[in-house]
Amino acid sequence: MTTQSEQSARPSVGHRHVTGMTSLDSLVGAHPGTLRQFYEAGKPADPAELGDLPRGRLLALQPTAGIHLATRPLITALASRWMPWKGNEFDHGGNSGTNVVFGSRICRFKAQLIASELDGKPTLALTYGEKAFGNPWPVSAVKDELRTVEAGLAIGPMLLKWHERWHAVLWFGLTRVDPQ
Repeated sequence: MTTQSEQSARPSVGHRHVTGMTSLDSLVGAHPGTLRQFYEAGKPADPAELGDLPRGRLLALQPTAGIHLATRPLITALASRWMPWKGNEFDHGGNSGTNVVFGSRICRFKAQLIASELDGKPTLALTYGEKAFGNPWPVSAVKDELRTVEAGLAIGPMLLKWHERWHAVLWFGLTRVDPQ
């Protein structure tokens, strides 16, 4: 049984509370608005809490929010285990890292705490625009934001800078994977 204070701390959709956020997999196909509520209630992600090689999943596509129910099967298919992107690898004490795609480390990023483009509150941002990284456009115009929503579980938007403005493109998540 949850207490009143625990219930009020949970994001809600309309008049009902959203539950079932027990794993990254349980968030695949969630509505972008629901993911944003979880994100806004979270705290800036700490790479140390996610581990060196957290597993990643696509959760939702922002542009399809208005027709979410019709596109949810597509999102679920795109987010399946065959997806090339497997997550991130953090290095240098969590200050930078790379994406893991098909087992290769590509698309370096810088990790830093900054104000979120969505709500202005602190977030862990992964930015790809450093010239030394050599990331091509559009990767160099991407910023990922991450907030912890449960222990070892962080979600956030992938944003693309287009015409001097940041636009949410998709929602993704990372979850800690402990060595076996």
